[in-house]
Amino acid sequence: MRMELYRNGIHDFECQYIFFVIFVLLMDFSLSSDTPESQRLQPAKVIWGVSGKDVELPCDVTPPTPFDSVKMIFWFKDSMGMPLYSLDARGGPLNEASHLAVTDELGSRSYFIIDDQPSNARLRIQNINEKDEGVFRCRVDFINSPTRNFKVNLTLVVQPSPPKIFDVEGKEVISDAGPFLEGRELFLSCQVNGGRPRPSLTWWHNGTILDGVIDSSKDSYKIVNDLVISRLPRNFYGSHLECRASSSHLAGDLIRKISVKVYLKPSKVKIVSSNDLLSVNKAHTIRCETSGSFPPAKLSWYLGGKIIKTASLTEEVTDSFTTSLLTLNVEAEDDGKDLVCRADNPRYPGGSAEDRRQIHVAYPPKVAVRSDSGLTSPVKEGANVVFKCETVARPDPHNYNWYHDGHLIQYNNTAGLEPMGNTLGMMKVTKSSDGQYSCSAANSEGETYSPPFTLTVQYAPRCVKGFEVMRVGALSHEALTVDCHVDALPEVTRFSWTYNTSKGVLPVKGARIHNQDGVSTLHFIPGTADLESLACWATNSVGRQEKPCLFYIIPASNPESPKSCQLRNATNGGIEVTCVAGKDGGLPQSFVLEVSDIAIPAGPPSVTTLSDQGERSLPLFRVLGETPIFRLHSLEPGREYQFLVYAVNAKGRSEPPVVLSKVKVEVPVDTLKENGSAIIVNAEDSPPTSQSLTLILLVLTAIASLLIVGIIAVATILACRKRPSVVRRPSTTRYKPSDDAELSEAGFSDGFHRRSAHYRASLYLQEIDRNSRQDAGPDLILSPTTFCLQTSEY
Repeated sequence: MRMELYRNGIHDFECQYIFFVIFVLLMDFSLSSDTPESQRLQPAKVIWGVSGKDVELPCDVTPPTPFDSVKMIFWFKDSMGMPLYSLDARGGPLNEASHLAVTDELGSRSYFIIDDQPSNARLRIQNINEKDEGVFRCRVDFINSPTRNFKVNLTLVVQPSPPKIFDVEGKEVISDAGPFLEGRELFLSCQVNGGRPRPSLTWWHNGTILDGVIDSSKDSYKIVNDLVISRLPRNFYGSHLECRASSSHLAGDLIRKISVKVYLKPSKVKIVSSNDLLSVNKAHTIRCETSGSFPPAKLSWYLGGKIIKTASLTEEVTDSFTTSLLTLNVEAEDDGKDLVCRADNPRYPGGSAEDRRQIHVAYPPKVAVRSDSGLTSPVKEGANVVFKCETVARPDPHNYNWYHDGHLIQYNNTAGLEPMGNTLGMMKVTKSSDGQYSCSAANSEGETYSPPFTLTVQYAPRCVKGFEVMRVGALSHEALTVDCHVDALPEVTRFSWTYNTSKGVLPVKGARIHNQDGVSTLHFIPGTADLESLACWATNSVGRQEKPCLFYIIPASNPESPKSCQLRNATNGGIEVTCVAGKDGGLPQSFVLEVSDIAIPAGPPSVTTLSDQGERSLPLFRVLGETPIFRLHSLEPGREYQFLVYAVNAKGRSEPPVVLSKVKVEVPVDTLKENGSAIIVNAEDSPPTSQSLTLILLVLTAIASLLIVGIIAVATILACRKRPSVVRRPSTTRYKPSDDAELSEAGFSDGFHRRSAHYRASLYLQEIDRNSRQDAGPDLILSPTTFCLQTSEY
């Protein structure tokens, strides 16, 4: 009870004291001058406050003069004449002044703060609300200076609406913005409505402000900030953007946060396999890796600017890493090309990166023969020629070879052949140097042969081999026909002839010369009896023939008889007669084979030919050839024939003829033909039956009958064709045909060499003269079945 009385006493005392102080202040306020003149103030300073938070209202209490001091401080609100807060410093310094607040709701939440700096003195109002808004006045009374008044406009902050974010198409972004492309433009717009004071609107990324510029007008109710990034960096991938709106820092920020979806192009592409020499003879595996792409990149390969489609590819893909294995077969043409591994983001048009390397291919040499000095074919005999074996190879060739017409060229300094590595030197080339030249080069990948280079050597005329020195038989008062065969490149442009006598060498004049295809034919009638030889000279663009073709004139004689005549079976049936030719007597010779049937009765002695048995037989036919080789296919098996072989030239025939008697074509003993059916008879079989013996006898009888009929028919024909014998006396005047006389060669193949008209006429006329001295007999020359340059066939 006592304690309660004590507390009540204290409370009454405090109330009395407060009342006394207010009274004193009111008395002092009433006594002080507070006229409108004393309230001339500067414009009110706006102080922003946030509802529910504290606010401080400034009041500068600095004395105008150093020796003056503050006596009283009063705070008024709006038009209230009663101060809501006061300080009394009349009894001492300001920091010891007594504070007095009006016991209303606003005054109880107010307190004046005296700072070390008088200019920073301020009234703090706690937990302000909308009712606290208004104009506050701070009155400062000094001891010796006039009163000073300060106005402060306390205004509450009003935050704007929550920020909203829109994309370039005007659609609101709820959570994720994009997708955007790395390095391309990003556009987002943040918007709020209202707010007091005019709110700030900023864009932030990872705690860093990106854009704080308002893009709307000052009078606009809607506040807009457009974020534009022209080249979006990689660090935006997987990050967030914030749009912050605030009317005052005291009120804090309204934040709108979104994530950003960014497509990244590959940041790294690398061909990680070593850049080794690639052989054309095996497959090679090359590895390429890429990273930094979102979504993961696709890898593709290019060689020489063209995509590789045929090669084998193996690919491994993770979220941010891609690997490709290329199995590549290279060719020689790929040497020096760029191999490119390209990474492409399928969601990023044009977003690619690549790594390239120049590959080096090991391949066999590519070779070609070139003239070292630019010399072109043809060249003249005696020139020096140098060939280069041009190669393109990797690695470089380690061995070279040179070939002439497919034959390896060895080093031969005497012959002027000097193959040295990739160079072939030929000193003073000759006709034999003509032909195709090629080279080969070899390296670790193989050996390659070049296409042939054709070297044509032009040379002055020279006699054809075998025609350098010839013997020509001369007949009295007969024209000589001589053929000069020369070889030349280019073709001969001029021929000239000379003859040699005891008086010297003279040019041939007044003769007929015909030149064609490297052959000069001379028709020459010697005008002197001491003619020793003829010489033929030819000239072309290279030069004149060094050594002439010589023709020694000798008296003509009959040819020698053929030698070493042999009979053998022909390859396709029949008989082949082969002899060795004897001397031609200085004149061109031919060879004659006469075939006589021994079974035919002999004719009169004047028309028969003497055999080595002293018998005479009629020739069935004659075969004429340039060589003593004859093939006969028309002889009947089982019959006996006689062959006579002799040589003939313009002077006459060889004596004696070679006689081959009792020539017989054997009948095959293992085959008999009857009515087109073959009957095989084998000696080892058992004895034939009576039926088979009868058949054999019938066949033999038929054959014998046919032979008898044939012999009778032939004898009848020959008897009918026999002419009466005419006895001719030798004429003292020789028959000399004209140069244009021609004899038929029908029945002879193209292999039979056409001789001059004079020679052929003399040959056949001589035969006619010889036969005229005999009784009329067979003189039929049948055309051979097959005739070639080397053999005569019938």
